[in-house]
Order: sequence, then C-alpha cells, then structure tokens
Amino acid sequence: MNKEECEKKPTLLIVEDEAAIRESLAELLVMQGFDVLTAEDGLDALEVMQESTPDLIISDVMMPRMNGYQLHQRVVHNPDWVWIPFLFLSAKGEEQDVRFGKELGADDYLIKPIDPEDLFAAVLGRLRRFKRLEELLETMQAQKDTGDADTTNLIERYDLTPREYQVLMLLSQGLSNSEIAGQLVVAISTVKTHVSNILAKLQVSNRTEAAAIALGGNRIQD
Repeated sequence: MNKEECEKKPTLLIVEDEAAIRESLAELLVMQGFDVLTAEDGLDALEVMQESTPDLIISDVMMPRMNGYQLHQRVVHNPDWVWIPFLFLSAKGEEQDVRFGKELGADDYLIKPIDPEDLFAAVLGRLRRFKRLEELLETMQAQKDTGDADTTNLIERYDLTPREYQVLMLLSQGLSNSEIAGQLVVAISTVKTHVSNILAKLQVSNRTEAAAIALGGNRIQD
C-alpha cells in the first residue's frame, strides 16, 4: 500500500465465517500495510464495530446468524456507519446475485476465489473515493455552517434525511445522477429514488427548482 496516500493506516474489517479464508485475507491485507479486524459473521461484526469503527468492510454473503446482506442493511441504517465503504465477497457469482448486492448500495461485489491484486485494487479504489467524499462533505458542512438561515435549516424545514440533504447539495452543483452516485459510492437507482423523494418534499417539479431552493434562491411559499 502507498502510505503517502493516507494520513493514517486504514482499518479494514473482514467478515467471513470460514476461518481459513478469513485468516488468509487478514494476512494478505496486513502485509499490504492495513490494520485488520475480523469477525465470524454479521452479529460478531456489529460487536466489533461497537468497539472500533473500520474504514472499510469486506463481508462474505452467506453466513450463519446474520448474513452479509443483513449486515449491510444494519450498517447503512446507522448514521455513524453509513459512509463506510462496503465490499461483498462471495462465491455466489450469478449475475442476479451481483446485481442484488449492488442495488443494495454496496460498493463492489467480489467473487471468490479472488486474485490478491484485484482485492487490493478494489480496497484502495474505494478508500480513495471515500477520502474524496469526506473532503467534499467537509466543504458542504462548512458552507452549511456559514450559509444563511434558509440553507442551514433545509433539513428541518423540508424533513430531509441526511442522505437526501447530501444528494440535494450535489444536485445543486449541477451533478448528474451518475456523478452523484460516483461521489456517494451508491447505485444510480438509489440516487434516482432520493431525487424523487427530494422533489416531493420540496414540492417542486424539476431539479432546477430544487437546486434554486438549496442555493437560497426561489423558495417555496409557506
């Protein structure tokens, strides 16, 4: 791993019920310069994450007690964890399984057995994108903190979820659905759903009107 790309050593969480695979992945990633946490299944992973929040999760799909899909849903519904890049690692390589994993909003779906170089590339790629997202969100937060009252109160005023607010801010910068999906590392279908919800909550018919509200322009009459 190129240590110059990160200010601190990233921590990865491997969730895999087969001990041999779990230990092999952990060893490979430690050799590449990562800190590694491990868990045997989804429930074990949640316990680990209560003690230490990872920078990225690599999870098997088929596991006892709580599978990878269920773990992913628990992660994305926790506001403290929703930004963590999530990679599925599974022997289930059928097209519909891959599509389902990505539609859930996972960042990638890797098929076992995976080449170490492909694994490293996927991990580094998601960490780099996450770092850019963090920088973007910091800029957006600074703009929110220094903006006028209407912009600052967008979330409360229109009952937006945190994710809808972020999509709205990116939309107001002129980004397309695919570009927003790239910034937030989610599926395009997920962005389309958020945009539809935003238009309904803001009571506008198009993205331009929504952007105007986000930027403090043409506001809805109460």
